[in-house]
Amino acid sequence: MFRFISHIKFLLTSNNQHGIHSPFVYDYITKCLYQKKELKLPATLKVLIKSIAYFKYDSIRLIGDYKTSEEILKQHFTTISIIENNADIIVCSISDLSDTNLDINNLSNDCMLLLDNIHTNSKNFKTWTQLTELKHVRVSIDMFYCGALFFRKEQVKEHFKIRI
Repeated sequence: MFRFISHIKFLLTSNNQHGIHSPFVYDYITKCLYQKKELKLPATLKVLIKSIAYFKYDSIRLIGDYKTSEEILKQHFTTISIIENNADIIVCSISDLSDTNLDINNLSNDCMLLLDNIHTNSKNFKTWTQLTELKHVRVSIDMFYCGALFFRKEQVKEHFKIRI
């Protein structure tokens, strides 16, 4: 029931690229997330694959259930490195985040943290909300199925809800 109500709230408060005043986020949405690319994958993996290509990331850290996605990633990006520290992009379910030694406050400026299942239950959503409020998190993009956190020091702190 939480997920259903959360989805209705999300639909009422989210938007698309119109009204986005951040050039970084606007470009990410229009040139990456909204690009038509036939991928028969869950929404979070689609966002992941599009994001790796768009930002030209070289390394990724997979946490929890996402460790099984290594083969899929290697099919799309033969040269990407799967590493445990200092990755360009980190992906996991938000519920697995507390089981890691990940220090969010020390992630690099260009790192992206992609979190799955942010609207699955109230606990996950509360964790997501707390993460978006961290001082080090500059940009958060709630896509309902997943959320992306960016740590760009040059960016004004903003939160977006984007329909994908």
